[in-house]
Amino acid sequence: MASMTTRRALALGGASAALLSATLLGAAPALADTAVVAWTHGDVHAGPARGERVVSFVNPNYSYTGECWLEGDLVNDHGISNRNWVRLKLNSGGTGYVSAVYLKGNDKGNVPNHC
Repeated sequence: MASMTTRRALALGGASAALLSATLLGAAPALADTAVVAWTHGDVHAGPARGERVVSFVNPNYSYTGECWLEGDLVNDHGISNRNWVRLKLNSGGTGYVSAVYLKGNDKGNVPNHC
């Protein structure tokens, strides 16, 4: 009888440890990078706002690495209005934000992940 109780306690303890590990390590899956393509020239800002410092730019038909999208300042350009910005990995290191107005695809530049 004692060994049955011990086995149950070990099984429950193992399950608890597995759940704790998943929680500590982060249960949410990592965001996958997405290739995005610019359809026109656009500034890349330090944050998702037109007033943020310009840190780079995108050029038509070039591909960039998009990490995720989020809402920011409304951008009106080339007859298109959109609040969605895409966080890009910069070649120089770090990240920058470009309005999805300047990217091909849907209103999020075809980036599926929300930041």
